[in-house]
Amino acid sequence: MIIKDEIYGTIEFSDLERRIIDTSDFQRLRRIKQMSFTYLVYPGATHTRFEHSLGTLHLASMISDRLGIDDERKEKIRLYALLHDIGHIPFSHEGERALEKFLGGHEKIGRKKMKEGEIGEILNENYKDGEIELSESTEGKIVDSDFGADRMDYLKRDANNTGVAYGVIDTDRIIHKLCLEGNELCIDEGGLEAAEFLLIGRFMMFSTVYLHHTVRIAEAMLNRAILSGIEDKTVKPEEFLSATDEEILIRLQDSYKAKKYVERLLERKLYKIVDVVEPSEKTKDPESEKTLSKRFGCDVLVDNPHTFFKPVDFKVKTEKGLVSIDEVSELVKSLKKSEEKRKKALVLCPEEKKENVIIEEFF
Repeated sequence: MIIKDEIYGTIEFSDLERRIIDTSDFQRLRRIKQMSFTYLVYPGATHTRFEHSLGTLHLASMISDRLGIDDERKEKIRLYALLHDIGHIPFSHEGERALEKFLGGHEKIGRKKMKEGEIGEILNENYKDGEIELSESTEGKIVDSDFGADRMDYLKRDANNTGVAYGVIDTDRIIHKLCLEGNELCIDEGGLEAAEFLLIGRFMMFSTVYLHHTVRIAEAMLNRAILSGIEDKTVKPEEFLSATDEEILIRLQDSYKAKKYVERLLERKLYKIVDVVEPSEKTKDPESEKTLSKRFGCDVLVDNPHTFFKPVDFKVKTEKGLVSIDEVSELVKSLKKSEEKRKKALVLCPEEKKENVIIEEFF
């Protein structure tokens, strides 16, 4: 099977991969947006987990070829890459943040889907139980690591669909400079600049796109809608395992608690920022929202910042051996410091009530 991709052009798939792509669980990814409500800010950001999964397979295959991985292991890596996001629920990471305490993360959900149903049956024809679950292994790092196929694809794809240049990274150079030292996936020192550019691009994409203040407002409203729909028993957490974005929005419109948030999201009548404050235990306390809402007679939300620059656990191959990338790159060190300075909590309320909400010294 051949599919034409917007980023890489023609991607070829084996018959086994085609069968997995044709399952209902995988086709469902066509209706789960990669970036949730980010399209309210960047209208082109309507791409889905479906095409990202195909692109991740393609890059994982290229990396495998570069590293000289044999065909048998390469086939497993391609399947792992194809299925790495099969566990995503509606609204991708934004839905996961609201529901992780009920369902676990998408990795946990994905492992279960790879063992059961159509996908499990297809995999079990060819592989032992869990044989395609490669996380934490050397092969898995080709997909999951800081310079793996997953990250490189979503940065390129998200940049392409938002029109933002930060995620335009040199994947060819990075792949060409990746190498295996024993069981350690690393990058040759000659690829350090390309690697730094990827990390800078990731930082800037989070700072300016993924955590754009309007995107954060939409996510805070979505989070409240989901939890409200569960609270009044309109929707059950388990429904998210098989539902799509649109199906959940329709269900939440039946919730007397969630309806107002969903309608505002669909009409883009978003809450506005009342104040920007330093994150603290008080901003994270749900009682703060209740206290402020009661004080001002309107709905007040407090959105705490997400951690977006995770520690980079990747080695650079130098003349002195393998060293951590943050030991040879001042840029990597500075990104963490920059993130800390940009972390702020947002206090939100309906636009029509904004003039009445004065936070003063509450936080």
